[in-house]
Amino acid sequence: MTVVAISQSNYLPWKGYFQLIASTDVFVFYDVADFTKRDWRSRNKIIGPGGFQWMTIPVGSNRGKSIQEVQLPEGQWRSNHLETVRRNYAKAPYIQDVLDIISPVYNDLSINTLSDFNQSLIRRFSAYLGIQTSFRNASEFNPTGDRVEKLISICNQLGATTYLSGPAAKDYISNEFEGTNISLKWMEYGPFEPYDQSVEPFSDYVSIVDTIAALGPESSLNILT
Repeated sequence: MTVVAISQSNYLPWKGYFQLIASTDVFVFYDVADFTKRDWRSRNKIIGPGGFQWMTIPVGSNRGKSIQEVQLPEGQWRSNHLETVRRNYAKAPYIQDVLDIISPVYNDLSINTLSDFNQSLIRRFSAYLGIQTSFRNASEFNPTGDRVEKLISICNQLGATTYLSGPAAKDYISNEFEGTNISLKWMEYGPFEPYDQSVEPFSDYVSIVDTIAALGPESSLNILT
């Protein structure tokens, strides 16, 4: 049995993204998808003294480009984002764990595309959480057809027996997997235990940064069990 999930790489994703990764044998970054402005690919929320705060990579609109084609901008955004995380979570017990995970990626100027940047962060967070899933890129498989046909093509090439999809895909996946050898299953996120957080009511829908800053090595117990 081989469980596969396919998803675009997001910037500093929420904990459910990592629960999805951990539920699969192979996680495929859908790097051939068109980049969408003001979406999770280039921004996410953390928590600061004033509540929720967006951190956005200033990549612009990049109309007509896939996420793997989007170049990272120059400027101070890397150091600014690092400093924002450091400042907002200065009193969190495991802020150093977070900085140890993310700083090498922000400081590596050879990582110059949005896809590689997001993937590097996701892989490092996954390693910290003890996730053993294998990572691949959709561009390796040269998928053809419409949106769902491309997913099925990738699954077939990986020998998938199950395709695990996030619930948002119900907007465009209907019965296409019927008649294939692949079982379609829908991811059910959580439930996640609340922890001490500087906002009320508690929210799971913030970056993984928040969970690790609060729980450190215990984050895997919060997310993966």
